[in-house]
Amino acid sequence: MERINRVSEHLLELLVFLMVLFASLSIVTESELNAEEEELELDNISGTIILSTRSAMNALGLNENTEIGAVATVNLTVNSIESEGCVFCNQTPIGFEIRGDVEIKNIRNQNGGLGRVEGELGITYLKEYVNQNFIIREWLKIDWNASGGKELDTFTQITINHDPPIWDVSNRYDASFLITEENGKQSRTGPWLLANTLINKSMKIQGCLPNSLNCEKGLTPDIDLITIEKLVENPKKISHDFKIEKIILESSTNNTPTKIEGIRNIFQLKNESSIHNVWCNENNEDFIAIKSWNVESKNNNIIAPMNLWFKILGLPSSIFFQTNGYWTEIEYNEYGCASLSDNNGKLKLNIIIN
Repeated sequence: MERINRVSEHLLELLVFLMVLFASLSIVTESELNAEEEELELDNISGTIILSTRSAMNALGLNENTEIGAVATVNLTVNSIESEGCVFCNQTPIGFEIRGDVEIKNIRNQNGGLGRVEGELGITYLKEYVNQNFIIREWLKIDWNASGGKELDTFTQITINHDPPIWDVSNRYDASFLITEENGKQSRTGPWLLANTLINKSMKIQGCLPNSLNCEKGLTPDIDLITIEKLVENPKKISHDFKIEKIILESSTNNTPTKIEGIRNIFQLKNESSIHNVWCNENNEDFIAIKSWNVESKNNNIIAPMNLWFKILGLPSSIFFQTNGYWTEIEYNEYGCASLSDNNGKLKLNIIIN
């Protein structure tokens, strides 16, 4: 039976925190199917998220010296985008870009003092279609720049190659969700999340972060956001800066990379391998550590990071079918790269984290 693996808790909460911010692109644009209605798209997201778990705090650079419970206030602008300059793409990648300010208040340290951090959040999601309903590549970039210094900044970039292409089923009914009488959508399983359409066709999003012990449905939700729509505009043009290159390596190091070790656990890794297939951004730095492992998938495992959250929010939900091959990690001073390749050396999944 297929088994859904979860990403490491830190990355999972990072994606949860960020993805709920742009709440429901497809839910909002379902009105486009009705010819009598004006075509609308998401314009702005504002509201608060209580960082009620340790990993939610860590996701924004707040370490173990701070207590959980800080409150993030967000004000974000959303734009549809087209990406120019992808040298190996057959079709122009399309997606959305979210940028705006995040203010984190009520940050308590071990001595009880209160603190505040301001920062800018940038999220870019792109996908390349081979035809109307099938996706061959996906890209996701999350960039958090905090005013408190570089030690609070985080950066994640994910590239997925689908071979064969996958069917885009973002608008298909899913039994994981319940359609409410209030013209909304509520999760049946997992963390509670509710999206309701308001009178002015804006959306009110409420919910709980995973493993949040103090979140009660509708009473003290972690997530409390409002989304506002606008008339559909021409996509914003951006440059395709998701550039990675294969790193040529011949041997492993005695030490093992640590920056991406949590994500390593989602794969069925066997013995170490001397075959290194790893892609990273262009750089001339000397690496600190490199290791590879054989990947053996016996149960047709599905890696579906944020699948439930993506779907209930109406966002494209990435599903990656694990393949036999090699998992390779390389680590530099400030960031790490990891790649999953098949037995023929073709890149399937790539992750860069600082």
